[in-house]
Amino acid sequence: MRQTTVMVIYGGPRQNGATANMLQCFTELLSRGAVKHSLPPVAFVRYNAYACGFAPCTDCRACCCSEGCIQRDMDDFFRDFETADALIFATPIYNMSFPAPLKTILDRMQRYYNARFSLGKRPPIVKHRPAVMLMTAGSGDEDGSIAVRQLERSFTVTNCALVGHCIRNGTDQPEGSHAVKETLAAKLEQCAAALLENV
Repeated sequence: MRQTTVMVIYGGPRQNGATANMLQCFTELLSRGAVKHSLPPVAFVRYNAYACGFAPCTDCRACCCSEGCIQRDMDDFFRDFETADALIFATPIYNMSFPAPLKTILDRMQRYYNARFSLGKRPPIVKHRPAVMLMTAGSGDEDGSIAVRQLERSFTVTNCALVGHCIRNGTDQPEGSHAVKETLAAKLEQCAAALLENV
């Protein structure tokens, strides 16, 4: 049976923190949802932005003249990114945006911008993929809107569509009320359903 390949791009520095726990809950929901709706089983391809240590974009302009990136450290990442059936971005919010290692990955998407606008390849990536963004924040009033806009901007040249996003606030405070947890769980279920519906 064919599998549904879901690429997980994890932007948190801790492996057992709030973002990792939220991601774990979501991937379990996604796997159960695929079984429930008789969809192909889900296989996850995972990238940890901190562990990968990708080099930042240096604006060398090589991708204006030839498709691809002159730095080869992300070759496997780009291959998996282009062929995945769906994407999950999971990240804490730092200063209303992404931690630096995840921002580095998004900046390296410049190769697709130049493939489209300098080299005329439309679209730079043929396969369309739905994506979900999971966020955590210490601030109680952070809505993640700036990070969402940044991600959506990169999606305009990578043939992706953000079909859902969810934020868990107050991660530097004691666990929230039962009602707050239920609301978060419901939102995660909505995001899982949206991703599966659009694969």
